Amino acid sequence: MMMEEQQSCAQRRMPRPQHNIGLHGREYIIAVLNGHPDNCYEMFRMEVYAFRALCDRLRRDVALRDSTREVTVEEALGMFCYTVGHGVVQRNSANLFQHSVETVNRHVYAIMRALCRLARHVIKPSQTTGVMPYIEGNPRYYPWFEKCHGAMDRVMIDAAVPSSVTNAYLNRYQRLAQNVLCVCDFNMKFTFVYAGWEGTAHDARVFIDALRRLENNFPWPQDDSAFPCTEGYMPPYPRVRYHRFERHGNRTFQGYKDLFNYLHSSIRIVIERTFGVLKRRFQLLKNMPEYRPTRQRYIIITCCAIHNFIRTITPNDQTFLAFNNPDDYPKMSMDQDNNEQFHVHDMSTASAQSMAASRDAIAQAMWMYTSGQQGNT
Repeated sequence: MMMEEQQSCAQRRMPRPQHNIGLHGREYIIAVLNGHPDNCYEMFRMEVYAFRALCDRLRRDVALRDSTREVTVEEALGMFCYTVGHGVVQRNSANLFQHSVETVNRHVYAIMRALCRLARHVIKPSQTTGVMPYIEGNPRYYPWFEKCHGAMDRVMIDAAVPSSVTNAYLNRYQRLAQNVLCVCDFNMKFTFVYAGWEGTAHDARVFIDALRRLENNFPWPQDDSAFPCTEGYMPPYPRVRYHRFERHGNRTFQGYKDLFNYLHSSIRIVIERTFGVLKRRFQLLKNMPEYRPTRQRYIIITCCAIHNFIRTITPNDQTFLAFNNPDDYPKMSMDQDNNEQFHVHDMSTASAQSMAASRDAIAQAMWMYTSGQQGNT
């Protein structure tokens, strides 16, 4: 009787491994990368070739190495891409890769830091001089926008909100939401990412802060009307219809300002398409978990870095192809108001007047040319 009780107690004290279902992480990664190519895209949001190339780049440029516990770079990157690609908590990744949550968290954090270092090399302007090929090759935009090198806008990245929240928590949630300012070129690649501002910050405030910090090396884009009109930045006319969906297919323009805003909107939609690709690929950005604000900021930067890397390595990536045609792309919901008035203390009046005069000259020349074309038909 005593022996049976001792055996029963011994059996109860023996640890039972939790992660013992299916392939272990190393075997799982090998099976995915050597299996059907759709599996890699479905699980990690990129093609096998891009995944392997990114692992090689991390090893070469940021000296990322396989861990001493036999977690390879491929497996660690798979954990990160699965987490941000599907918008899941790290416990889901632990179940998939058959590791503890602590192990997954450690390696996801290591990949995030490595990608942030890589971001310095992949998030940058691809062309700084001359006319952009996208502009030069399109008679709708050339020569009117020959000095335009990109488009600028901001996007709100929301933190997760529990089903039952108090007013105090809602106030805290407003502070956790991230206001991200981005610039992209006409190849749908980010050339500048400025994250970390709270969600309640005004666009102009974020914009001015980005300009003040010389280490940011801020580019000179075609920007949105919520940003100030100053030298190097040309927003559309306020209080004039802007977005294409406001026209309901009507191409009759009511003066040079209306025509300018229409073409400005047509060319600037590239930033909305770029955000569309980013959010479709990385579901975590649609509903960010309650990470610390600094962790949220790094995740946004790493997602933009992977976005650029995929665009460079596999330009025919299926997510990019889905947003490739501007005419087929629906208008994203924007929360800024084109009629909004604001006062920016740090922008000189002379600079604003100079850019406003340049905008008028372009818009009026554009209007005269278009009116002449219509009169000849």
